[in-house]
Amino acid sequence: MSNRSDFVGHFRDRVSEQGEKQALIFLADSGSGVTERSFDYPELDRRARRVAAWLAGRTEPGDRAMLLFLPGREFMVGFLGCLYAGVVAVPAPMPDSNGRGVARLAGIARDADVRAVLSEQAVAEAIDAWVQHSGLAEQVVHTAVDALPEGLEDDWRPVPLTGDSVAFLQYTSGSTSDPKGVMVTHANLLHNEEEIHQAVRSTSETPVCSWLPQFHDMGLIGQLLHPLYMGSTSIFMSPLTFLKRPYLWLWALSEYRAPISVAPNFAFELAVRRVTDEQLATLDLSCVESILNGSEPIQAHTLDAFTEKFAAAGLRDGAVFPCYGLAETTLFVTGSRDGRVYTDADPKALEQGGIVASTAEDARTLVSSGSAGTLEVRIVDPETHQVLADGRTGEIWVRGGSIAAGYWKQPEKTEETFNAAAITADGATAGHLRTGDIGALLDGELYVTGRLKDMLIVNGRNLYPHDLEHTARQVHAALQTGVGASFVVDGKPEKLVLVHEVKTSALDGTELADLEKAIRAELRAEYDVHLHELVLLPRGGVARTTSGKVRRGSMREKYLAGSLESLLTGAGR
Repeated sequence: MSNRSDFVGHFRDRVSEQGEKQALIFLADSGSGVTERSFDYPELDRRARRVAAWLAGRTEPGDRAMLLFLPGREFMVGFLGCLYAGVVAVPAPMPDSNGRGVARLAGIARDADVRAVLSEQAVAEAIDAWVQHSGLAEQVVHTAVDALPEGLEDDWRPVPLTGDSVAFLQYTSGSTSDPKGVMVTHANLLHNEEEIHQAVRSTSETPVCSWLPQFHDMGLIGQLLHPLYMGSTSIFMSPLTFLKRPYLWLWALSEYRAPISVAPNFAFELAVRRVTDEQLATLDLSCVESILNGSEPIQAHTLDAFTEKFAAAGLRDGAVFPCYGLAETTLFVTGSRDGRVYTDADPKALEQGGIVASTAEDARTLVSSGSAGTLEVRIVDPETHQVLADGRTGEIWVRGGSIAAGYWKQPEKTEETFNAAAITADGATAGHLRTGDIGALLDGELYVTGRLKDMLIVNGRNLYPHDLEHTARQVHAALQTGVGASFVVDGKPEKLVLVHEVKTSALDGTELADLEKAIRAELRAEYDVHLHELVLLPRGGVARTTSGKVRRGSMREKYLAGSLESLLTGAGR
């Protein structure tokens, strides 16, 4: 679609084409109603130039600027302002009200060697204090983008950019390792936005509406930047708004007639549980064409329950669009372009590394994450680097224009991860990204089954932690609003441990000891495994990344250190 080599030129073409069309509409929830806060295309361009002019007087092209914003429209002003100035944007999450996340934030700032911090007036004082406290005051300049004077935009001068220019650093969520800064170039960004466009058939008349964190790759690229790439409108709200009132996400789709949305699997589960019949009756979802479901393992029963419930509001069968992607591929890799594709697989064969169709009662239903567009996806033995046949599970490797330039300041890790050589009968082919995810290709469809580092090997069998956690979560309503983390500790044989959150107010008379027995029985019946220990924690007890992914490695470390105080015992291990 684009004849430009950089995102700035492409976006400014959209500004010229779209006139006073709304670019961003932020839905602020006051608790009693929703208020629109919007920017049209000319205003967004004007404000971005204002930020770029301010940066030009204080930084050099290629310097890094951290973005610290509350959910809202000012974030995109800061992001585009960085791109206009040739400065590398570093989106990051604000620390929470209890101060969690401060250390990680300082680590990102130092790793990226940031020279500027962009924020907004509502948090400027807190950001100034953080800059001082973190020892960054001599290194960085800070401004609130909504406090810059009008007219400054006239001082902006375009900066030479190429496809190889780094647009932003996307710090990975760190679900299995320390966060790393992924270098996304302008060419990567344009390529991936075109991949999304081809997959969902978006146009300048198809707004995108969701609530994802704006600093996360799915929120930034799918929810915010894709509409701007197309010349359409991004309609979005705070993640907290969604978590408090899931109905508002679907209300916004209905109210604004938005054909496209993006969300992780848990959002569909939450909507099914929390949207009442009375609320359902107010919705008209006949406008919805594609709700991209990605970022975490996709459960067939979740898709079915969501589709069945909201069919009453006009949601078409097949509107939920399973997909797969990661920060290292900018975002999008595959998508289920023709509706949901399921395969009922023999669980024993799956444990041995293969997908074999089964009609047995214990068959495990796998959800396809769809097929690739121009990106090349291969399944590779992680040890030998041999490309595996259809139906065999191995590490997912990807090659193509969306593959990022590597990890910031980590050349050895970049070479290992971004330039792997896959071995076929015709020889080795370099340039593949090792995703660290496990999956299989079957009839052109990609089935993602887990994370390589999370794989549980119990008595020689390969088990996927999210399967065990999902099964446990279905045992009782008190478990369904929380998350779990399963892992193996050394021993002969290996010892399987499950840590899970429980909402004690939802136990409804069930004793914790009886809940434990039920979980153990269900895991034994479903997977024929013995649970060495169950640790039940209050809500919020299981560590997660900023994007909500379970940090199983962190929970394993806490378990081994004896620092988990189980509700079952009232003491440590």
